[in-house]
Amino acid sequence: MVSTATIISMFVPIVVSISLFVGLILVYRKKTGIAVKPVVIGAIGFVVATQILEKVLHVVVITNFPNYADHPWLFGLYGGMAAGLFEELGRFLLFIWLLKKFHDYKGGISFGIGWGGTEAVLLVMMTVVQNMIFAFMINSGTFESSLGGSIPADQLAGMKESIVNQGVSFYLLGSLERFFAVFLQIAFSLLVLIAVVKKKFSYVVYAILIHAAIDFPLVFFQTGYLKNLWVIELYMAIIGLLSFVFIKKSKNILPDTTR
Repeated sequence: MVSTATIISMFVPIVVSISLFVGLILVYRKKTGIAVKPVVIGAIGFVVATQILEKVLHVVVITNFPNYADHPWLFGLYGGMAAGLFEELGRFLLFIWLLKKFHDYKGGISFGIGWGGTEAVLLVMMTVVQNMIFAFMINSGTFESSLGGSIPADQLAGMKESIVNQGVSFYLLGSLERFFAVFLQIAFSLLVLIAVVKKKFSYVVYAILIHAAIDFPLVFFQTGYLKNLWVIELYMAIIGLLSFVFIKKSKNILPDTTR
């Protein structure tokens, strides 16, 4: 059985992610102004780059290498580089193709909020809502009967064990992770925009490599080799704080139309 407290805690990341997205728009609307087009393009860009194009590659790779979890170092290298390439090149292409009139600090912030805010909301909806549905099915005794025909028994048992064992802290800490991840996405957006403004593609390469390096350790948690969620959250907190510092400093590098 999944406890009532755990089910209630599942609502927290949903509320946090939506509030964060809206809150960032409201805060930066007062601080720098918000450009609607970059927010929309950033949101669409995230979906296309990560949820369509990158996932097609993942399906091909995982289909051909089903034992990827047994090789976390190689999978971490692949996963990090794939995320870096699709996301940072995606940002770069969108800035030079569709956002030529938004190469200023406000445009970069707006784009980053669209990209990072959509990531926060969409990923939470895809994972937490599904877990919530499964939790209700487990508690009502319909989990196996409803999914048994489409999922192998051992995989189904693993899913059930995972959902039952995920306590309140799992979802509360997940909310905190989303908070720091949004600032990371804004920072990457600004770094790529700096590359566009200064006409230095090497900065895009730096963004790809930094993105890959940041994602690499997370694979050890995803594959079960690292089980301490607090370590992951501390790691993301440090990355988030560094991202926030970079966001502040970028205002002195990019054209600032708010002055």
